[in-house]
Amino acid sequence: MCLICVEFAKERMTPPEARRALGEMIEGLDPDHVAEVEDMLTRAEETTDDDQD
Repeated sequence: MCLICVEFAKERMTPPEARRALGEMIEGLDPDHVAEVEDMLTRAEETTDDDQD
């Protein structure tokens, strides 16, 4: 797991913070892992959006 995944899993990062960090680290990450992180963040954002309705 990358630093973004670890910190996000521990709820030390919000989805927007994790997306910003991903943007900063994207060049050093495996493209498959980037896709996994993006999927994880999208699911988290959708859950957050559902909670606000």
